[in-house]
Amino acid sequence: MRRRRIAAFAALAVAAAAVAVVVVASISGTKQVAASGSASAPKDAKAPSAPNPAVAAKPVGPPPQQITPLIPGTAKVISEGPTAGRKVALTFDDGTCVECVKRIVDFLEQSGTPATFFPNGTYGASWEPQARRIKALVASGQLTIGNHTYSHGVSTQIGPAAFGADLQRNEDWIQRTFKLSGRPWFRPPYGDYDAGTVSAAGERGYRKVIMWSGTVADSNRRSEAYILNAIQYWAKPGRIILMHANFPTTADVMPRILKLLQRKKLTPVTIAELLKDA
Repeated sequence: MRRRRIAAFAALAVAAAAVAVVVVASISGTKQVAASGSASAPKDAKAPSAPNPAVAAKPVGPPPQQITPLIPGTAKVISEGPTAGRKVALTFDDGTCVECVKRIVDFLEQSGTPATFFPNGTYGASWEPQARRIKALVASGQLTIGNHTYSHGVSTQIGPAAFGADLQRNEDWIQRTFKLSGRPWFRPPYGDYDAGTVSAAGERGYRKVIMWSGTVADSNRRSEAYILNAIQYWAKPGRIILMHANFPTTADVMPRILKLLQRKKLTPVTIAELLKDA
């Protein structure tokens, strides 16, 4: 009987020791897992998110074409930009057609196509209803605004003094309408200029006299085929293309012009982008 009791006590001791070993090992293992960081996180735990580069803060700078004090300078006549990068500038003058201006602005907003406007204040009824949208496009860098004089007269026929006054009148209208400046971009009506008008433009801060190196000749009514053929012929790297916001056909054909430029592997840009190093 005594031997049986001793054996039973021994068995219990062995069993207790085995349980202790298992418990200690379990506790030790848990600590090791927790220490090593390989344990599973709770299902509702959220890992810290990495910064998203797509929403990084944009650099802060002055808005494009902000109104600043007039700084006279020497004007330079430019008809073409650099060929590097296969860029082309689509530029629109005048604005005699209210619906045409609206539809061209619609196209720019919807397609994201950069462009340049040279409006005349005498056609303010076309431009002023689109002023808020135009200002936003300029602020985003998608659009550049230049001065085309207020009255669209022949600059060399009225003399430098009258020309300078008409140029300033249009600058004042641009500032009131779009809350920005047309400087330093000026396009003479009909492409007509001489040394006197160029000097007068520079005195009023218009140091870039923008001519063109291709035109769709749409100051008169043209067919869609005519305009597209002109783009096909003239659009090459560095070219400045003259267009007008005067007839519906130009607005109608804008999506096809964009596709044609894409086929030619040309990138439309603003005049400011094309001539940023000029």
